[in-house]
Amino acid sequence: MRAKLPYFDLILEDRSFGGDAGGTFDRFVHWGFWEQPASATGTREDFLSAMARLNSVVLDAADLDSGQRILDVGCGFGGTLSVIDRCFDCVRLTGINIDRRQLEVVQASVRPSPGNTIHFVAGDACRLPFPDASFDRVIAVESAFHFPSRQLFLSEAARVIKENGKLALSDFVPQAANSGPIGRWLQNRLEPAYGSVEVAWPKGRYWKLGERTGLSCFMDRDITRQTLPTYPYIKKLWRRTGDLEASRALVRATMILQWLSRLGVVRYRVLAFRRTHASGAKAVPKRCH
Repeated sequence: MRAKLPYFDLILEDRSFGGDAGGTFDRFVHWGFWEQPASATGTREDFLSAMARLNSVVLDAADLDSGQRILDVGCGFGGTLSVIDRCFDCVRLTGINIDRRQLEVVQASVRPSPGNTIHFVAGDACRLPFPDASFDRVIAVESAFHFPSRQLFLSEAARVIKENGKLALSDFVPQAANSGPIGRWLQNRLEPAYGSVEVAWPKGRYWKLGERTGLSCFMDRDITRQTLPTYPYIKKLWRRTGDLEASRALVRATMILQWLSRLGVVRYRVLAFRRTHASGAKAVPKRCH
């Protein structure tokens, strides 16, 4: 079981011989967050701290607590679950990933604290292998855009979350549905670097599907500006990788995402939903810009 994720192929290869990309994405594999973007220094240490801050932004939105059952969908190398494990007691943590290579890394490196448990499962985010109402919280840090269908993922998340439980995620969200020639152009340029990306998914679809599935959106935070220092750093990082063809594809795709983000065509958003007792619930999300 394996998704087509060229950038993860490069990171995994780089990890094997101690390269910069493998070392940088050792725990977290996502963008960074700077409260004051002008303060970014462009160093590895600065970017590592920024990734940890973005992870904290999503976890704060999830409203975690001790004693909860928590699912991390697209768990990567286990950085998010490791943070939760350190911060809370008596938690039952589960990470799911479709790429068994990533799971091999995390299973060899992540161990629960006393009183906590951590399990890792190979599986599809759109067909979660768990019973209904299994979790108090579901988290997806910068992974939903990779899933075959955000719609199926949200429906599955609603199914496995307990009543009044919460889903928190971060995602690249287009301002409008990029279908037709524009969508195909964008897909063709992102796929060689970042794999299949669903580009026709504006923010309104998150809210509407939530209403239909019983996920009430109570927070929608646009943090695009606070993520922008990510782009110059990772372009520099990709240029230092050994695979010239992969490096060029990643730099090109990253430049396109940077351009779209600066123009406001794609926004980096953190969304949080509450599982209500019935579908069709109306929601008034808190919007932060």
